[in-house]
Amino acid sequence: MSELKNGTRVQLTNGKSCTVKKELGRGGQGIVYLVDYEGKDYALKWYIVDYPDAFMNNLEKNCKAGAPTKNFLWPIAVARRQYDSFGYVMQLRPQGYEEMAMYILAKARFASLDAMFNACLQICTGFMELHKRGLCYQDMNDGNFFINPRTGDVLVCDNDNVAPNGVDVGILGKSGYMAPEIVERESAPNRHTDYFSQAVCLFILIYLNKPFEGARYLSCPCLSPEAERKLFGKGAVFICDPTDNSNRPVKGIHNNVINRWPLFPKYLQKAFVAAFSKEAICTPGKRLLDKKWQEVIIQLRSLYIKCPQCGEHTFYDPTTADNRCLECGRTVPAVTSLFVGHYAIPLAEGQKIYCCQVKNEPDYDKVAATVVKNAAGKLGLKNQSDMPWTVMLPTGEVRVVKPGEGMPAAKGLKIRFGQNETGEIK
Repeated sequence: MSELKNGTRVQLTNGKSCTVKKELGRGGQGIVYLVDYEGKDYALKWYIVDYPDAFMNNLEKNCKAGAPTKNFLWPIAVARRQYDSFGYVMQLRPQGYEEMAMYILAKARFASLDAMFNACLQICTGFMELHKRGLCYQDMNDGNFFINPRTGDVLVCDNDNVAPNGVDVGILGKSGYMAPEIVERESAPNRHTDYFSQAVCLFILIYLNKPFEGARYLSCPCLSPEAERKLFGKGAVFICDPTDNSNRPVKGIHNNVINRWPLFPKYLQKAFVAAFSKEAICTPGKRLLDKKWQEVIIQLRSLYIKCPQCGEHTFYDPTTADNRCLECGRTVPAVTSLFVGHYAIPLAEGQKIYCCQVKNEPDYDKVAATVVKNAAGKLGLKNQSDMPWTVMLPTGEVRVVKPGEGMPAAKGLKIRFGQNETGEIK
């Protein structure tokens, strides 16, 4: 496959063209060039391996359909076969984004846990929308994500592997991220293998360690095909498996997960234990879906509150009796909480309740209510949604809280959020 020189004019299938300005980088599949397309700078990925017409046709189909969400650096134009190859045009990655691998190496850090929550939610939501289209990503790994450490905003690159669920475009994946059935060569990529790879990526972002690289991984002198099947195939063992100690993280090497695993709520631990259980490893249909992961991260975000004693942020689980502040180490006094739908939301000052928690609202950042403190020091809920609430008192009396109005955050109250979920304060 030929390389392109500066000034080369590349014809596109949409009848337009772009002009190569300089090389930006290269990898195993191709070379990325900076190009001028319609008077603006874009990136052109130019393949240096030979792909069949079916690959190109799938790429053009995705290009015409458009990106599932704004998180994808999606193909916007496909280059015709010329100069012994072809490629596609996409938007450039903006400044301020770091490769996911930099987070593992601690060369990039989230500015806050809120930024980390945002990154995880954008990943879950982006792939949920992709899967709704009947597509699968096929090659999810740390090289596909660019993340802004300040905001948590995510951009997904290398979208040329995206294909209809069950369609094999000849891409297997990256070691440590592939689902076990792909490692065992028993399956081609599909949405169930995506679910597995997504859980791996979420685990890495939260715990800064790969979920299957513990003591067993260190005992392998080289990653031969046989060793890869042992470590990442159907015999894989999660490093935090509650019953199998054979692949535990090693002190001095896997310090990130050793230190961070106990800091996050048991609720999150249980989700990863389920995602990487022997059942989920061997049975693709038992894996956690991206919708479920979205709910898990939304719940995790709600458990992150200000400690009533020291004012610093910590996790508080309303279903657990013993909650200790991560900062001051003291027991966090019981916090009145709202239980609604799938969610338990501690009502600490400043806490937000999101529309996605009280109604079928896809925007996970749209706020329905905020916990505020009145002049007397009492906590209440301010209705910031566009719908009135119906509040049922323990006496049976019913009151209406209009948008912009408030109500006490008192135990025993039941709230009907418009025509949607009914929650109870306990």
